Amino acid sequence: MSDHLTDEGVARRMDEAAETATRGQRREAARLYSQLGTDIQAQFGRFDRRAVDAFEAMARVISED
Repeated sequence: MSDHLTDEGVARRMDEAAETATRGQRREAARLYSQLGTDIQAQFGRFDRRAVDAFEAMARVISED
C-alpha cells in the first residue's frame, strides 16, 4: 500500500471496482476489491468492516462469473 487510506479513498476505490464490474470486467473488479480489502487490513486491521465489505463484494463479483 503506497498511501494512507481515508474514508473517501475507500469509497472511491469501491466505486471504481463496482463500475469495472458493471462494464463486464469481472476479473479486474475482483482484483480491485481484493487489493482494496488487503490494503484496508494492512492499515486498519484484519477485521475492519470496510475490508470485510470489500471481500464480500469480491465474492459477489466472482459468483456472477
